[in-house]
Amino acid sequence: MTKLIRVLAATAVLPGAALAVAALLANTWADRLPDPLATHWNGDANGSTALGVFVSVCLALGAAVIALLATTALTALRRGRPLPRVTIGIGAGFAAMPSAVLLSVLVANLDVPDWHAARGGAVIVLFLLGAAVLGAAAAFLGGLPSPVPETRGDRPSVGLRPGQRAFWSGRAENPAMLWALLLVPLAIALQPAGLPWPTVIWFALVGVVVTALTYRLKATVDAKGVTIRFGLFGFPWRHLPLSRIREATTRELATFRDGGLGLRFNPVTGTTAYKVRGGPALALALESGRTVLVSVDDPETAAGLVNDLLARHVTRID
Repeated sequence: MTKLIRVLAATAVLPGAALAVAALLANTWADRLPDPLATHWNGDANGSTALGVFVSVCLALGAAVIALLATTALTALRRGRPLPRVTIGIGAGFAAMPSAVLLSVLVANLDVPDWHAARGGAVIVLFLLGAAVLGAAAAFLGGLPSPVPETRGDRPSVGLRPGQRAFWSGRAENPAMLWALLLVPLAIALQPAGLPWPTVIWFALVGVVVTALTYRLKATVDAKGVTIRFGLFGFPWRHLPLSRIREATTRELATFRDGGLGLRFNPVTGTTAYKVRGGPALALALESGRTVLVSVDDPETAAGLVNDLLARHVTRID
């Protein structure tokens, strides 16, 4: 199966088939549906829309999203850009949403005397799960790995000699995030009148937890690979064995570019960034074609050690 057929099947055929089924059922069930339909629920049905209008809007919206998704994917394929599975899956699942909404409303209104008697709208959960399954199938079918970058000839090195062992550890912190915690008591003291205390405390706890998880970053390099740990508790963490790394370089990161600080994933480029600040960062090009960026101090030494270990084909410590 060619790449073109795979991408078309994932971005146009699968969500298009769901839309066609929804249109067919809307036409088949037309005589069994009230007009107008119940289209809003707050416990019981409390809002309605004309049958023809609702069906037409859902079908038109679904067709537009499918066309946009397929066009974008084909353009990326033609230009040689990666199509990560996450991107294809989310796109196809989103394109199937209008079909899921339409089918859930039709089922809730089927064979009722009028829209006031429509069944509960919770059935939409089942159809949304169906859209998620469709997205997963599309991701498996149409996701294409990133092209493997060419190995640079001027890769950093620390001059590791045969038989030598080495270990590197680096970290980075963002003190400004800790200073931001001082705003929590101030926000509590200046809480708007009528705001419940449990809500205020909940917001404060969320701020503390987010800061604790993201203000510090640590990375280590040894003969087993690269290990990345986030936050005060070293979680989330990730280990990349040398067998998955193609080469290591360094890169300058802007503080608020690529989604800002924290754990960031770019579904278009397949780049994962672990960032607590802007500035120099370790860049790991993986064998899969993806890139991992880590904003730590002294990334040049880390990159050099990774490249020297790769050159020796060391993947474990005896």
